[in-house]
This record gives sequence, structure tokens and C-alpha cells, in this order.
Amino acid sequence: MEDVDQRRSSTAPRYAGALMLAAVAGHLLSETATGSLTTWQSWVLYGIGATLLVLSASAIDWLNRLAKRIRLRWVVFTAVLLVAAGVIALAGPPVVAYGRVLLLGCPQPTEVRVLTSRDAAPAFGEVARKFELRTAAENHGCRTARLYVFSAAGDQGAVALRSSWSSQALREIGPHPDVWVPDSTAETAEVVRRTRGIGSAVHVEQGKPVAFSPVVLGVPAEQVRGDVPATPATWGEALTAVTGAAIPVIRPNPLVATDGRLATTALYESLTPAVVERRVEEADRPRPGAAMITTEQVLLRYNRTNCARKPCLTALYPADTYLADYPVNLVSWDAADVSNHAAREPARRFQAWLGTQEGMTALNAAGLRPAAQAAGAEFREELGVRAGLALDRAEAVPDEAAQASFQKRYEQARRDGRVWLTLDASGSMTEPTPTGETRFAVAVDGVAKSLAQMGPRDTYGLSVFSGTEVRPLIPVGRRDKEAAAAALSTVRPSGGTPLHQAVVDSLDRIGADDAGHVGAVIALTDGEDTTSPQTRQDVVDAVRRKGIRVFVIAVGGASCATHALTAITDASGGECHDSTTDTLGDDLAALFRRVWGGSG
Repeated sequence: MEDVDQRRSSTAPRYAGALMLAAVAGHLLSETATGSLTTWQSWVLYGIGATLLVLSASAIDWLNRLAKRIRLRWVVFTAVLLVAAGVIALAGPPVVAYGRVLLLGCPQPTEVRVLTSRDAAPAFGEVARKFELRTAAENHGCRTARLYVFSAAGDQGAVALRSSWSSQALREIGPHPDVWVPDSTAETAEVVRRTRGIGSAVHVEQGKPVAFSPVVLGVPAEQVRGDVPATPATWGEALTAVTGAAIPVIRPNPLVATDGRLATTALYESLTPAVVERRVEEADRPRPGAAMITTEQVLLRYNRTNCARKPCLTALYPADTYLADYPVNLVSWDAADVSNHAAREPARRFQAWLGTQEGMTALNAAGLRPAAQAAGAEFREELGVRAGLALDRAEAVPDEAAQASFQKRYEQARRDGRVWLTLDASGSMTEPTPTGETRFAVAVDGVAKSLAQMGPRDTYGLSVFSGTEVRPLIPVGRRDKEAAAAALSTVRPSGGTPLHQAVVDSLDRIGADDAGHVGAVIALTDGEDTTSPQTRQDVVDAVRRKGIRVFVIAVGGASCATHALTAITDASGGECHDSTTDTLGDDLAALFRRVWGGSG
């Protein structure tokens, strides 16, 4: 019986070796057919592996003979095999991978395409390189992923994703992205909703924000003065202080740029929208001598790389500012010709890595503020920013209602103003005021103050009325305070008050509102009509027929209620306002703002 067992034992390695040789031969044919073995190094590596596999048959026989000498040998034998299998399973892949690197070099890393904004591209380019180095450190010096970071101008990336990345997007922006990092979560909701439907070739998985950068007002460092507060309570306060110091303010187009949109929304909350639009200019890049609305990370990078004498710009942080918060969204493409299955796993690893301590440190070094980590060494006053930050707003972006109404408010505030201003030049306007000036002189000063409120695209015309005539002084055109002052200096008030005639004449000279313009007539008088051929009803009928708003400022002896001036203004949707010589300039300026569609 022992001879039989011995013979069986002696033949076991032969059978096992033969089976393993057959398996190796089959696998070799498969590898050769698919072209995997193309270099001498790959043949050497394959030969080493095959030899070890065949020799393992003798190792199994040795373990079998050893187990026969031990009680419960099958239990021990099975346990040893399981332990050996576990060791091979754990140690085998790293050893094989390391051997493959030694003989064949690093395999081609999987490309992951990361779409972001132009402003954020430099920062996320730096972060992407550090992630690649992390994958190499975990894989014998070989990167497992190569992140291609590219950018789209404004909202072009979101528009292209909503339309499933057309051929035009391929030409103008770049390849189909695997990861999308917009500047704000405000950009993602509509894209996610549009790509969620059945049949869509693209699916956007909305991710959480990984960092934030407050929207700031970058003021030229050499122009920061005592009347510009370092920590303004509101955006309105910051804008008023900077423009009051004669510093021009520029802003990216808020219809396409996130930083421009967030700052403008905050400005509309504290200032009349039309006033905001007449105090800022649109520009995409910083301009010498101008203050710039942008994100902190853009300002920080600009000061770090574009300034010979740092800082070029000093950041003002309005307490009511919003934040760019950079959500990392994963993008899946399911169409046969654009499928990105291979990139999905490394893309998800990149997303997860950004939330680790190492990832947050990389974001911080790139000028972004990770939500769970304090600002790093880059955030210092020499570069125009502050490490410590205290904001009143808890939410990063405006609510959905504010976002939905923004474009309408912006377009209305941007409409060009077209105003015809007619001044009472009757004899009563020569009466002195408490300051010693005549009423007419005070009115002229008020006109100058009003014209200062106008923007570069606004237009106005000017006339005076006295006796039995209305005399035009300046035709409708661009703002020119000097021309208005020169023309009014030739006027000598005298005679009666043809107010009705002046209003009808002004209606004929100014056009009605349209999509690009908002027009109105503003009349200033110190008394009721005395010499017009038109009656009050004639004026009311003309106003209704023309559809143009009429505003009246009653000063001196005039009164909106007593002289029934509201009958004219109410018919047009305008307003009559009782004023005094002390407040006339401010009242005229407020009416100009009303014309633009603000709240005064």
C-alpha cells in the first residue's frame, strides 16, 4: 500500500507540471495573438513568470509529503495552501507590477480631462500636477493618471455641456471633459437638470465644493486713501468710496463671468441698479490705475506674477460678498464614440483626493481656501490679501429667485437714459434764496449735479421756457456739463411761465422707451402755468398719446398739490416732487435715477 502511495506521490508533480505547462502554453498563444508580447523585455518577464508557475508543482508535492507526516495532515495542508494563496494574492501584484516597471518601463497613464474656467485654470493646473505626483508615489514612480486641465471663457463650458458638447465646442473649447470644475455651484444646477433626462449622451454628477475664494474689489495699492475703508460693510459702501476717490472701477461681464455676476448681485442689494451700471465699466483684465472686481485667488496670482512692486492691487472684502466655491462635478459620456469608462475611476479618485489633507494643502498653495483648512502662507498682506476673513453671509451664492431675476434687472439697469430737461426761466426765478443766490442759479447748479449721475452712453437735451416761448439750448446728445453750463449762462429769466407749452414741446423732442433706451421729460418750475396756449387737459392728452413719462419738480412758490401738477405726471406714470432750494440738486439727481428704472 505504501508503494502505491509512493508511486502516486512521485507522479503528482509530473501531472501538475504538465497541467501548468498546458496552461502556460494556452496563455502564451493568447498573449501572442493579441500582440501583448512585442519586446524582448516582455518575453523575459513572461518566461520568469512561467518558470515560477511550473516549479510551484514541485512545491505543492513537497507540502503534500510534509503533511502526511503530521496528524490531521489534510487540515494542515489546506491551511498552508490558503496562507500561501493569500500571500501570493497580496504580494504578487506589487511584485509583478514592480518587475514590469523594471523591464518594460511605466505604462501609459489614463488621461483625465478637467474643464474649468479661465480664471481658475492656473490654480487647478497646479493642483492637478500634485495629484499626478501622488499617483506616481503609490505606483513605483509611475503616474496612473494624467490630468489635462483646459478652460472655457465665461459660461461657454456650461452652455456646451447643456448641448452635449457639439462639434463647435470641440473646435472652440476642447475635448469632452471627464471632470467639470466651474467657479460656482450657481452654474451647475441648470446643467445637471438638462443632462439628467433619458437619452442624453452626457450625465453630470454634481459634486460638493472643494474650496472657496471670496469676490473682492481690488484697488490700486498706491491709490488707497483714508476715505476708502479697509473692511467695507457692503459692496455699495465699497463702490461709493472707491468711485468717490475718483478711481475707475472695472468688472467682467456679469452675464457670463461668475465673479462679475456675484458682485453685481450684491451691489444691486445696496445700491440702485442703474447707479451701479453707471459707476462701473466692463473689462476682463486688470487695467493700470483702475479698481477691479474679481476673485481673491485671481488677485493673489496677479500680484504674485505680474507686479514688479508688490502688491499692484489691494483686496477690499465687503462683508456682504458672495463666494466662488468650485464644485468638482464628474462627467460621464455614454455614446459609443465618446465613452469615457477608463477615465471615470481616476476622475473619482481625483475628486476624493481633493478632500484629503494633502489635497486641501495643494488647493491652499494654489491660492484657494479649502473649507476645512485655514489660509496658508500665501495669504499675506504683501500680496494684497488677508489670511483672516470674516463675512456676514453664510450662503456662497444668491438664492434661486435672485439668480432668475438677475438678467432682467441687469438689462433694465443698462438701458441708455434719454432725458429732456426743461427749466423755468420766468421772472419769478430771479427771486433770491436764503443763501443769496437766485432760484435760477440754484437750478443751474442742480442740473450740473444731475448730469454727473449720467453714464457715458446716456443722452440728454435741454431747454428753458419763459414769456410765451420755449427755447431749446442743447439737442439730445451725450453728457457735456460744460456745454450745459455755458448755454444756461446766457439765459436771463423774465416774463411768464409757459409750463404746459414746455412739456408738450419736450414730448415732441424725446423718444418713447424701447428695448435699448428709457426716456423721460423732467420739468422744473417755481409756479403754475400763466402763458401757454395749451390747457392742462391738452397736456394730459398729449402725455397719454405719446406714452412718455413726465416728472415735475416744484420749487419756490410752486406746489404739486396746489397747482394740480400731479394730473400731468400721473397720466404718464411719472411723478411730481415738491422740493426746496436746499435739496434741489439731490432731488434732480434722484429723478435721473428714477428715469433709468431704479428706486431713486
